[in-house]
Amino acid sequence: MDYFDNHSDGLEFNNKQLANRELIDFEFCGCRFIKCNFTGTIFKKCRFEDCTFIECNLSLAIPKFCSFIDVDFVNCKAVGINWAEAATPININFYSSTINSSSFFGLNLTQISITDCSAKDVDFTEANLTRGTFAATNFLNSRFSKTNLTQSDFRSSINYTINPECNLLKKTRFSSPEAISLLSGLDIILD
Repeated sequence: MDYFDNHSDGLEFNNKQLANRELIDFEFCGCRFIKCNFTGTIFKKCRFEDCTFIECNLSLAIPKFCSFIDVDFVNCKAVGINWAEAATPININFYSSTINSSSFFGLNLTQISITDCSAKDVDFTEANLTRGTFAATNFLNSRFSKTNLTQSDFRSSINYTINPECNLLKKTRFSSPEAISLLSGLDIILD
């Protein structure tokens, strides 16, 4: 690949156009990707450690057996990604990003941060989101089912629908008036 060596350490990549390409067996440690286009890119058996993506487009990327350790996405577009295809353990965070229509099905994502994001139509089914931070994020039509939300923080987030009977909520933090939505899954009448 013209842009990368098989192992890149501490490098910064700006404005790289890699839409619909395939990256296999690349390792990136301490790297920054700025304004790069990875739309539809297939990442296969790649390793990202202590990396930051800033203002990148990763929509419809495929993270097949990739390792993500301490990776942050800032002001990125990461729509339609099935993160369950990545290798585990996985440690990722999203800040001011769009992650609509993505899936985190069954992943162990303790202490994940999804802050100031658009997370519409996202699947969090059976995910472990213990001690996660979900501030100022829009969760319209996102699915929480058998999700562990112990000690997670949803204060200032909006449009979430979380059924307390189908999810683990222990010391989970919510703010008013949005917390009223927690009652929608219960068989009660609220006047």
